[in-house]
Amino acid sequence: MEKHLVMVKIKEKKFNYSKNKECLCVYGGDTIRWKLQNKFPYGIVIKTLVSPLDWSYKVTGAGKEITATVLKTAAPGLYPYAISTFDGTEMLLDDPEIIVRPPDRRG
Repeated sequence: MEKHLVMVKIKEKKFNYSKNKECLCVYGGDTIRWKLQNKFPYGIVIKTLVSPLDWSYKVTGAGKEITATVLKTAAPGLYPYAISTFDGTEMLLDDPEIIVRPPDRRG
């Protein structure tokens, strides 16, 4: 089980992700932590009928992390999600993806 940290920074109304994490590849049982570096409250919504995570949406205050565990029973596939915040003047939204890989069967 791997731990993934996704650092997000908004600059000039655009979302930037650490280590190219706008497309995040995970396995069941992995942990994902998101942290918005800007001092804004933010939220994440999984945009599928069935979430691969242990929740479907989370909202938190400025400076805090959102943490999720990928379900061990999550079906392999592509799961779009939305991350959004309000910067004091307008709502900002981005649509990255989580890719759940099939279980590793090498032994």
